[in-house]
Amino acid sequence: MNRVISFLIVFIMFFSIEVFTQTEEMSCITNYTETNWNGQIGGLYLPSEGTIKVLLVFAQFPDDNYDVNNTSWTKNQAPADMNNWVDETWNANATTGYLTDYFNDMSFNKLKFIGKEVFKVSPHSRQWYLDSTKQRGFIHKEIIQQLDLTWDFGQFDNWDYNGNYVHINQSDGVVEMIIFIWRNIAHDLTDPLVYQKLDMGRYGSIGGSDFTVDNGLRTIKGGFGGSGSTPYGSGATLTDWFSENMFRFAIHEFGHYLQGGNSQHVGYGFWGLLSGWGVKSYVANAFERYRLGWINLNTVQNSPNQTISNATLPDYITTGVAYRFVVDAATNQYIYIENHQKQSIWETTMAYPNRTIENGIYVLRQDGASGDNKFIRCLAADGRYNWTVNQRIQNPWGTGLLPVFKMLNPDRVNGYTDLDWIPWWWNGIYQGEAAIHFIEDANGNPVINIPNEGDGTDAFRMEYNQMFSPYSNPNSQDKNKTSTPFGFNINGFNEQGVASLDLYVGTSLVGPPSKPQNINLIRNNKYDLVRVTWDANGESDISLYEVSRMVQEFGPIWEIIGTTTGTFFIDPEMLYAPNGGLVHSNYRVRAKDTQNKYSVYSDVAQIRTEPLGKKSINSFSIDNYELSSNYPNPFNPSTLINIAVKDAGLVNLKVYDILGSEVATLVNETKEAGNFAVEFNAANLPSGVYIYTLQVNGFTSSKKMLLMK
Repeated sequence: MNRVISFLIVFIMFFSIEVFTQTEEMSCITNYTETNWNGQIGGLYLPSEGTIKVLLVFAQFPDDNYDVNNTSWTKNQAPADMNNWVDETWNANATTGYLTDYFNDMSFNKLKFIGKEVFKVSPHSRQWYLDSTKQRGFIHKEIIQQLDLTWDFGQFDNWDYNGNYVHINQSDGVVEMIIFIWRNIAHDLTDPLVYQKLDMGRYGSIGGSDFTVDNGLRTIKGGFGGSGSTPYGSGATLTDWFSENMFRFAIHEFGHYLQGGNSQHVGYGFWGLLSGWGVKSYVANAFERYRLGWINLNTVQNSPNQTISNATLPDYITTGVAYRFVVDAATNQYIYIENHQKQSIWETTMAYPNRTIENGIYVLRQDGASGDNKFIRCLAADGRYNWTVNQRIQNPWGTGLLPVFKMLNPDRVNGYTDLDWIPWWWNGIYQGEAAIHFIEDANGNPVINIPNEGDGTDAFRMEYNQMFSPYSNPNSQDKNKTSTPFGFNINGFNEQGVASLDLYVGTSLVGPPSKPQNINLIRNNKYDLVRVTWDANGESDISLYEVSRMVQEFGPIWEIIGTTTGTFFIDPEMLYAPNGGLVHSNYRVRAKDTQNKYSVYSDVAQIRTEPLGKKSINSFSIDNYELSSNYPNPFNPSTLINIAVKDAGLVNLKVYDILGSEVATLVNETKEAGNFAVEFNAANLPSGVYIYTLQVNGFTSSKKMLLMK
């Protein structure tokens, strides 16, 4: 029962304090030179395997007067959940929701994260430190020296740093990790410079100069990093209990000791030990778990060309199984595929309450060994777009103005996903990059929209966007926008959430076409009918596009209204009437290739329309009878034949072999005037030349086509 109660307390705490500065740019490490890495190398300044014992100090100033009776942390008392953060001894079945449990799950019990919690009030008041110009390092030193009167810090010295990534399980006289978590720094004060004056914030260090404890036997290091065989850095600083998720940032700052400095911040809008702004959950991504030696990866090289059929991919968090495409190992460029099915508490009960991680396949791209808060990015399945900024709005979470983004047309090569930081201009002057916080709605009004928190459109999944390839949006290009050979198609998921994938290396055309892009509805100038347009697919084997319509007032039934080999279709039954049409017509398009494989449907476009009744464009646009050349030609095994009928009559369309023997009757019925597309499937016929002949109202025409198998 105590275990359940502890879980509920820590669960409630996580959900009650999440208030973030929406323009946050992660910067946790100061005065630090980055070190590049390569491969599966383990922990940098602390080991990624073995037992690490951490001291969590929950600290408060005696003159802190902010929300003093808040029950989650009442002034002059320990936080309500202080003893529910970390197990003091390790067990494979750690207390649910504790830091011990988190690292058990992320490392598969390789990293045994244990520790102690303690509450301390600083020896002097906040005002005394301000008046005396004393800062973070001095304040932490005073608190630790108080603890040193009764504590043995030897319990927090269990590893000998012998150089980067080299750790021996023995004492080296340096305390490994003390994490300070502050109740409040300055929410009750009006001076905006208090944080700067006290050097308080979120840092991967304690601050200040080194000092000793345990009668000089052990050293507390104030900085961050390592040099030769001498480490520096014994902890981290977290501030403002009531405005930030301390649990997430405890993971984050500890993660710096495993991975490195600011350049190891992995990006925005997804997840990671060192995730940047806009994190959806605090689970470790495949890049991090592999680097730290917690998982292996199913690696696919960029040659030779091959198709890996029915590759299985279970839930990534609980199994650690992921795929990695090698774009360019020499420059640390990779594409990762993770399947998230929310089978872990870290993506369900312990996740952020307002963040969305939908079930499906997520694609992450690594663009180097390190970077500037975005060397790894999530390629959101809703695709890349061009964006513009027509207006700005006051930042409701801070100072200054934020851009209001307007989405333009899809652009699979040069566009940006809504999880990217997007470059923008104002009055012709470049303003840098920004994450989306506001977008223009259909009426041009700014509305809050923070896609980094998840909008349900980021995962590849069935019937939404299940094909990822050099031709899809987003596509599999590298950081230089150069095409790579990689791709996959989702075949389906079983009841346990295990995905079946076909993986492609230079063979994406074997799979179905990618999702058609940029569907638009415009007025057809000649007849005021609805004209449906879209962008041409990039694949070379597209045979046709199929257009469907669903009229809301007639029920949720989609009807195929025609096919075309081009990139537009005129609806013969609906007048374009966006400002007063009687019904709402929805349109979608899908592509078909020469293998008779279909893409998923495009996004849906809607407009108000006026039904035309029996009258159609065909009834007044056909001037002659016509038999068009089939497409494609040569073909295998099917092709499309278009015919035009001027007046109603008996239409006969037949196919003959080269010897004149009839092999198929495609049409033999009375038809009204109009344009018609007829499919001929020759799957059961041998290769060769065939003749197709149209007869209607005394008109006869024949053409040749070539079947090549």
